Amino acid sequence: MKLKIAIILVGISLFSSILYGTDKITSENPSDAASIKIGLSSIDSSSCKICSEGGIFYDSGCKRCIQDGVVLTAHVANDRFYRLGWSNDDGMYYGDEMCEGSKNFPNANTNENDTYWIEIAKDGLELKSNIYTDANFSKLYDSTSITMCSNPTDLQYVRVSNEDGKPSGNGGKLFGYIDDIKIYNKKISSKNYDKAVFSTTFDECANKSCNNKWFLQNSERIFVESQKQHLQFLSAVTGTNDYAHFTLDTILPDSWTMKFKLHIDNLEPHPGGKGFLGMEPAYRQLIFGITSLVLPFVSYIISREINSKFLGSLIVISGIIILLGLIINLDSIIQNLYSVNIMDTIKFPTIIVITVFLIILGCSKIKKSTIKR
Repeated sequence: MKLKIAIILVGISLFSSILYGTDKITSENPSDAASIKIGLSSIDSSSCKICSEGGIFYDSGCKRCIQDGVVLTAHVANDRFYRLGWSNDDGMYYGDEMCEGSKNFPNANTNENDTYWIEIAKDGLELKSNIYTDANFSKLYDSTSITMCSNPTDLQYVRVSNEDGKPSGNGGKLFGYIDDIKIYNKKISSKNYDKAVFSTTFDECANKSCNNKWFLQNSERIFVESQKQHLQFLSAVTGTNDYAHFTLDTILPDSWTMKFKLHIDNLEPHPGGKGFLGMEPAYRQLIFGITSLVLPFVSYIISREINSKFLGSLIVISGIIILLGLIINLDSIIQNLYSVNIMDTIKFPTIIVITVFLIILGCSKIKKSTIKR
């Protein structure tokens, strides 16, 4: 009876492994998602060598370039919440070596046909952003704030960036435009603004680069739509670096406010790593991944006094299938080894050790069965 139960458990494990692997293989680009990032930076969009071809961050794009910056992000992943971010001598919204650099808005998320008027204000280490539903910035819809651990400085470039992940894949789509950009040397609590240090409604623009005022990394993805008089963005994970920037006349002081209009024309949600089963990756791993790993051990334990070459072979096969799955996802494993999240770093090595041990147990059961005979 115990042997039959053990064989059934390993059978369930094998079936779970096959379902997990098939769903994983048929999943679509679970890493990058289409997004648009608007903000200010200490570097322009053409000066980052480490994200150029041959650079160490070419695959993950110019968002990883070392810089000081403040950025607002709209994206199509997960709950699609708008996000405020900052950096000091780190990646675009990575904060610094002491603190993380981004925070979601509690309510506002990215949806088709939305039009928002957005305000970002920096006052020393205090960073705040408000989202309004009217052009007068009077009807507040959502707000978030961050106390930064260090101070982003030398901000002189207005940056607009698409998601630039590589390789290209289905990361969803996000199309829309930006308009009415204004920057003041005043913090958000100031009621009376001086004349803007930068202001554009794009009505002065005659071509995609606005008469070479905007530097365009890819004029097919981010460009000035001169007839409609706004900055158009067409975000998708194309495997290219799609950036635009405008150089301000002077570096901004510690206190400033940036305002702009953001409209979303249409979007396609990120598939979220879902495969043919349509399951969230976390549920796939919980239901099928853990099942395929744990049940062979349970099977071995309840049959430890029973010699069965057939059961031992099934246990070995289940371990080999898991190892093959890890090999197929080798690129993901390597990336996780360099993750700042300790759980991501140790997860795959731990699974490899457990799987090898499982194969050894299966081999020992085969050996004992052979010797017994």
